[in-house]
Amino acid sequence: MHGMKDSVQIIPADHYKNKGKEKSDKYRYLNVSEFFTNTIQGEGVHIGRSATFLRLSGCSLSCKYCDTANVWSQGTPFSFIELFDLMSQFGVIKKLAKGDHFVITGGSPLLQQYRLTMFLMAFEDTFRFLPIIEIENECVIQPTDSLCKYIDTWNNSPKLTDSEIPAKKRYKKDVIQYMSKLPNSWFKFVISNEDQWKEIDEFFLKPRLIHRSQVILMPEGATRVRLEQNRDMVVEMCIQNNVRFSTREHIILWDDKKGV
Repeated sequence: MHGMKDSVQIIPADHYKNKGKEKSDKYRYLNVSEFFTNTIQGEGVHIGRSATFLRLSGCSLSCKYCDTANVWSQGTPFSFIELFDLMSQFGVIKKLAKGDHFVITGGSPLLQQYRLTMFLMAFEDTFRFLPIIEIENECVIQPTDSLCKYIDTWNNSPKLTDSEIPAKKRYKKDVIQYMSKLPNSWFKFVISNEDQWKEIDEFFLKPRLIHRSQVILMPEGATRVRLEQNRDMVVEMCIQNNVRFSTREHIILWDDKKGV
């Protein structure tokens, strides 16, 4: 993901050094890697939408091609009150009230789903509205009903063989099928070679775990050069198989710049 050249980093990666600090209330905090606003959603079904990003630390997987591992692997606990104060200070609440998408990403946000649910409950109680919420999900952890009711868009990204994650760890059929039944649930696959469509078809479409209309293909690439190398191949794959294409707009605009 993710954004604009002049985005505002509310909590930049590497800025806070008190890693591992415990909050007195073990439920009313989130482990945060970075938090930035004045940006856009760079990929997926809502590409180009004005957005604010909250990146939570920790990941359930660690893919070979991950371009944010150096960020989500670090984090600091922030209480809900601290986060709300920062959101007010930097004008985030006003932006969310006007329709900014609130994108919760990682790593794996669902590793903190209980505390995240409490955070969204507290947000609604404090500010008397809920923003439009997108959340990232690798489809290895099933969300609770309590969390689901707060989410407007599920940006699911099941991992394929080229991630070099063992299938037993990354391919959870029951979770994938559960996610496919949720409204506004999309499945974004990172594509680096022509053989990957066969894998998507065999393991996701033919078993009817997901619907073709939910599939988004996105070229792998953390730099403009790498993205361009894969783009035409992925566009052709989408045309031939009648599925949606997504570029990585933030890479096109600002290459491998972090914190945007």
